[in-house]
Amino acid sequence: MKQKILVGDIKFGIEEKNIILEVLESNRISEDKMVLEFEKEWSKFIGTKYCVAVNSGTSALIAGLTALLYSSNFPKVKKGTKVITTPTTYIAVSNAIKLVGLEPVYVDVDPIKFTILPEQIETLLKESNNPDEYSIILPVHPMGYPCDMDRIKEIAKKYNLVIFEDASEAHGTKYKNKIVGSLSLLASYSFYIA
Repeated sequence: MKQKILVGDIKFGIEEKNIILEVLESNRISEDKMVLEFEKEWSKFIGTKYCVAVNSGTSALIAGLTALLYSSNFPKVKKGTKVITTPTTYIAVSNAIKLVGLEPVYVDVDPIKFTILPEQIETLLKESNNPDEYSIILPVHPMGYPCDMDRIKEIAKKYNLVIFEDASEAHGTKYKNKIVGSLSLLASYSFYIA
């Protein structure tokens, strides 16, 4: 018998329903103890010191990119600089990059896993007349496949680029025994049911 894998089909049990009721009855649906508890538990799960919950993966991308733009710690990240990413992901990635005033530049992906190819990143930077116009590498870990983060880190270090992971499709995925989303300066996740 074939098993159907349903997309976006979710079943809430009594425990989940009770928690939802508790939140609704608190009259606080953001910035309350449940959110703080979630942030603490998610940080612990992915192995990071910090976690900030926002309303969507798109908002997480926008917040992260904006933080990089306005931080004095990353002078190379400024309006108009280029972000290396993948064209084979949800449009929110490109939209967030454009919205904050950066420019997405796409490199090819692995034909099986759809992960960004580090050799394509390296080629792009080597062939550029001005590698300093690039400021961020934004790898997306698609459908539970981790990107080659060791190689991406080498390239980022060589060209002084910030890495911002999009782990929206890879909750719990490990790369060399570390959860993706904990392998770079910052990362975004999404809990959208897709």
